[in-house]
Amino acid sequence: MKKTGLYCVTLLLMIWIFSNGSLAQDYTHWNLPEGAVARLGKGSINDAKFSPDGSRIAVATRIGAWLYDTQTGAEIALLSEKPQNASTVAFSPDGKTLAISHWSRERAIQLWDVDTATQISTIGKGMGWVNLLAFSEDSKTLASVGWNRDVAFYVWDVDTGLEVSHFIGQQDSINGTTLAVSSDHRFVASAGRNKVFIWDTLTGSLKHTIEGDEDLAWSLAFSPDNKTLVGGRTTIRFWDVETGSQISRLDGHTRIVDALVFSPDGKTLASGDSSGDIRLWNIGANGDQLSLPRLLSSMGRKQSSGSRILTEHKRPVEALDFAADGNTLVSASRDNTLRLWDVDTATSRLITEGHTEPIIALGFLEDGKTLASGSFDCILRLWNTETKDEQLIPVNHRWFAFGFAFSQDGKTVAVGSVGDDVKLWDADTRDFFAVFNTAHKGFIDEVTFSADGKILASGSRGGAIELWDVPSHQRITIFDGHTDEIRALAFSPDGKMLASAGKDEIVLLWDIDTRHQTSLLTEHAAEAGALTFSFDGKTLVSGHRDGFIYSWDVATGEQRSVFKGHAGSVTAVAFSADGAMLANGSSDGSIRLWDTSTNTLMQDTLLGHVRTVNELTFSPDSDTLFSGGSDGTILVWGLENILQRNR
Repeated sequence: MKKTGLYCVTLLLMIWIFSNGSLAQDYTHWNLPEGAVARLGKGSINDAKFSPDGSRIAVATRIGAWLYDTQTGAEIALLSEKPQNASTVAFSPDGKTLAISHWSRERAIQLWDVDTATQISTIGKGMGWVNLLAFSEDSKTLASVGWNRDVAFYVWDVDTGLEVSHFIGQQDSINGTTLAVSSDHRFVASAGRNKVFIWDTLTGSLKHTIEGDEDLAWSLAFSPDNKTLVGGRTTIRFWDVETGSQISRLDGHTRIVDALVFSPDGKTLASGDSSGDIRLWNIGANGDQLSLPRLLSSMGRKQSSGSRILTEHKRPVEALDFAADGNTLVSASRDNTLRLWDVDTATSRLITEGHTEPIIALGFLEDGKTLASGSFDCILRLWNTETKDEQLIPVNHRWFAFGFAFSQDGKTVAVGSVGDDVKLWDADTRDFFAVFNTAHKGFIDEVTFSADGKILASGSRGGAIELWDVPSHQRITIFDGHTDEIRALAFSPDGKMLASAGKDEIVLLWDIDTRHQTSLLTEHAAEAGALTFSFDGKTLVSGHRDGFIYSWDVATGEQRSVFKGHAGSVTAVAFSADGAMLANGSSDGSIRLWDTSTNTLMQDTLLGHVRTVNELTFSPDSDTLFSGGSDGTILVWGLENILQRNR
């Protein structure tokens, strides 16, 4: 390996940062794990909140909490000592402290000093999942609400970190993370199946059970005066907290309402749904609707009042929050953008990009310098490793992508999703140009191109594999060898062989011309979730759920060697271009490097991803490893220094 490799990667990264003349790109180097030289992407968004003075926005993501400048959209800080999946955030009313809860093994709440971006303390370690945080008006106590088979409410002393009080409300089911707490911490609301529950935190008892004929709420919010509870599914309902009786209802959404928030004066309710629509409702006394809602449309259409066409969110709205003056609304979406809305004019501006959903496709294009990635939210990212130019290109697909693949020239993208169609998208025209009407049923989980881009393979939850001729848009054949969901597909470099792995614990090698199949039998029966061919096409490697990695002779189908390095599932495998190294990723977010000549580990485990490593690829010179995770980020690993430390 050349020692100049890491130096060049690092130097080019620095040139890219300073040539852009902005510190906004510095985030690629913030809080990096040991061994990583850069991070692409900021993690998918879970929550967003305004600071009390409206100057900052805190965004909870799968790698920590980001602070943004409201006016410029510039990154201020990444609050995370190590990558952790931040579920929700809350500013103290005095603006000095940010509380962050995490979906992690520690299950604790972190308190951070906002001005210095340093962690103050950790409270509530081991108490369970926390879905909601709320400070008291004097900033002295913090309430946390979570669900872990029961509704759990805790109040903590901010200064000491000691528990003030708590109660556990027995509830055997919950709709998503549907929880709310009143601003005075007196009431907690939750929803499950066809019911909404209102809990009295002082007595720890159930105050009201509200029943309906369908799921009543996938989102909940208390009014600022704590007298009214609002819940939304497609219909939004208002209930009197004291009596539990319904006051009124609002109709208009056609998709599930995922986010609800009142303006500070209680006169406006914002609701966001799974289509990306946001509606503003003028609310009167007792929760009555005073006028027709104003729609902040993600459909790009005119409102009934004839107002301007608005740019929309393309995915479900994850979080909404009003600034203290009630004139500005922030929205966070599963399209991984943040938007600021002027409530009076119903206009918006994009405040940040770079957040993405899980990375499900990763590789170099044929020019050898462009790294392409695809994510669950149908975002194609092209990153030039020489110039450090980056493009985020939305593929405007209605659903999330379960299968995502791109041709070697990067001009064609295949998307597999809900239903029985695979769609092809043209990067030049930015539009879909072909639809393959497959025989798949349900979800299409896997799609992949042959190296020359002429054949596309697709696999579904039914176990069938279909091959399509890309130029003619015609089906070539159907391979029926699996009895359960297809977990992985891989073409050999010459395009003559296809490897497939299924939930049925079978790995098959298919000869494309003869349709002959060869079963690869492992010592231990465990499904494979990752496949890769060596660059010469002579070796196939399969990674399995039990932590074993097998290599196979493609010509004979015989097993060559076995690697054992993980207690958990192996979810990604990749050869270096020179064949000297094999990298594997795991469901626990770890990565290992193997010497293929000795089948031994080359370095300590690389830890950087919060969640599953879905994709791995080496640079053409084998000096750099790129890993794509379910946390929505790509980590760039400089291998020279990593391997040097282990010699």
